[in-house]
Amino acid sequence: MQPEQWLTQVAKRFDKAATTYTQFNKTQHVFAQRLYQRAYVSSLGHCLDLGCGPGSETQFLLEHCHEYLGVDPAKGMLAQASKLFPQVAYKQGSAECIPAENAQFDTVFANFSLQWCPDINTVANELFRVTRSGGQVLMNTLLTGTFAELVDVYSALDDKQHTIAYRTQAEVEAKFRQAGFEVTSEVVVHTDYFEQFESLLRHIKGVGASQTPQQDRGLMTPTRWQKLKANYEQKRTSKGLPLTWKVLEATLIKDKMY
Repeated sequence: MQPEQWLTQVAKRFDKAATTYTQFNKTQHVFAQRLYQRAYVSSLGHCLDLGCGPGSETQFLLEHCHEYLGVDPAKGMLAQASKLFPQVAYKQGSAECIPAENAQFDTVFANFSLQWCPDINTVANELFRVTRSGGQVLMNTLLTGTFAELVDVYSALDDKQHTIAYRTQAEVEAKFRQAGFEVTSEVVVHTDYFEQFESLLRHIKGVGASQTPQQDRGLMTPTRWQKLKANYEQKRTSKGLPLTWKVLEATLIKDKMY
């Protein structure tokens, strides 16, 4: 699948998740709070909320910046955000082609939005372009090892791709350094627990994370479903069925020399 087709499919998936997203985004909200703690100044100045979704973090960011712009590729997400915050500026766009001027933002806030981008090199250059000299990008993204339990149980059924292809820490950081950023980061492993397998899958679908480039993933017959469910049940702990997120949290600084 070509990058343009993939981005269109991702936007459509998030359109479908627009009305349910806030019911399932507890983990995303926790990491948004952590992301703000990485800021090197308390005021975010002119802030871009890149991948703003249905305005999940708009109120929080408005409390810490003097000007705000939310950007998302999914029209459905932007419609939800505009209902909640009709006074706020939102634009349709992607991290590969940000609808903004050069050096427009003091802060770019990208909470779980960059793992969907097929061309991380273009993303890094775009973020560098729209960030002011001395400005910051507060970003997180999912790394290889995310949803490891789900990948494992699917691998017992077939050899198809059932999650997006997450990148390594080294790969992500190299692209941002090549673009000109100073990078400081840490990796956080977070695990959610679910009582039922169906609830776990609803959570993934509810935040739009069920999209993959390989859409021919085989028919989910009752037999396959029962085997998948039984395989995952073997991973149950005293807390429930685990779902692991491996998260790169990073602060990117654009040196004042630029």
